Amino acid sequence: MLASAVLCTACQSASASAHYPASIDACKLAGPSLHDRLAPGTVEVPAGSVKTADAKVVPQDRSTEGNDLTSCKRLFARDLGGGKPDLQDYRVVTIAVVRFTDSGADNAATQARQLMTDALGDHSGVRLATGVGDEAGFSEQWAAVRTGNVVLGLAIADGGTEAALIPPSTVDNVQAVVTDMTNTLQRDYQG
Repeated sequence: MLASAVLCTACQSASASAHYPASIDACKLAGPSLHDRLAPGTVEVPAGSVKTADAKVVPQDRSTEGNDLTSCKRLFARDLGGGKPDLQDYRVVTIAVVRFTDSGADNAATQARQLMTDALGDHSGVRLATGVGDEAGFSEQWAAVRTGNVVLGLAIADGGTEAALIPPSTVDNVQAVVTDMTNTLQRDYQG
């Protein structure tokens, strides 16, 4: 198992003043570059095409009266040619957004910071881990970032009997997608 922590200073500096008052559509945060960066040689298929395990991007017990938890799942499969997917070789991208809804911006930001530090176990505000796999080729990577009253999480899991045939996501690609999503969040949702 290989894990590395990556700091995102831009995310940290922006997080002090950011506040997101409205609900956030997790599916609208990922930009058009998601496919190019995370799934080279694959095509997107309907999320229900393959029975996959749900990624636990953030602790399940964190969706309470004081926050909104929204998620989005996108599925990619290796292209056998002509856009025909190989459903034995797939990649699942799961995005989760936890928005703390306390009317006091400082209180909401504190709750988001606690989720990052207590539940996700990272005191820098950013955590990125990679290289978890098994003999079947299954691998999973995830990242989480906090900005203001929001914690944004991303999990990427490769699975299927031929999972090793999908070129693996790199640390740089995962971090770049999280940065893109954070920029979209700040541009489209910040109050």
